Amino acid sequence: MDEKKGFGKFFGDPFALDYINCTDNVIRRSVTGISAACEILRESADKKGSKHDKQLIDGIMQMCCELMRSAELSKALAAEKLTDEDMSTVRTDTFLRDFAAGCEAASGGRCTVRVVETSVSYIRTDRELLRFLLLGFVRRLTAGGEGGKNAFEVSCGEKLKTLNISVRALRTFVDEARAGQPDVFDSYYREVCMGFAERIGASAKLSDSELTVEIPLPDGKISVLTEAPSAERESDFFDPFAIMLSNM
Repeated sequence: MDEKKGFGKFFGDPFALDYINCTDNVIRRSVTGISAACEILRESADKKGSKHDKQLIDGIMQMCCELMRSAELSKALAAEKLTDEDMSTVRTDTFLRDFAAGCEAASGGRCTVRVVETSVSYIRTDRELLRFLLLGFVRRLTAGGEGGKNAFEVSCGEKLKTLNISVRALRTFVDEARAGQPDVFDSYYREVCMGFAERIGASAKLSDSELTVEIPLPDGKISVLTEAPSAERESDFFDPFAIMLSNM
């Protein structure tokens, strides 16, 4: 059996879809209850000034991030390719600045992201899925970096009929150096990457040190420009940046 083809078939199987949806509901409900209990415990720990209790609570919340990461990635990969009606308008230069800031904040400074080149372009995409696609690359290389801070550069530019967003690592990626529990999303990273790109109607080119996402430019640029919303990211403990990078 071709394991790579089996990966794609699994997320398209009707039973797998039901299983993923049910598991997603259980995880979200459980994480909501656990995080609410942790907030109450944190208030008590603050009053007592207990550093040990705060560390335990932080550990619990990080494990909740692991659960949410699995749930979010599974649900996104099981979804059908999005139509234009499912997408929203994104201004790329603002999106990349927000992305760079979110990565650094969520990783606690373990990775730095510098925006080196942008164009004021507007694309139709799913903002969250695009973030997960780029964050997966940052997470993988940060986990496999040679210690210390891991530096990245992000850029975007129009190429004929596509808007190309690139994330490039500035340090060596050592795949064998990654430690921790086995993770299907790490083991099948290329398939995950291509799956996310397919969902948003884009294509992805991947190497050991760079990811480039090619997103079709919309035809009616004027109408897209007038409807483009301002990009404002609401910070949340379980937002894409937190669940992908906070527990590195």
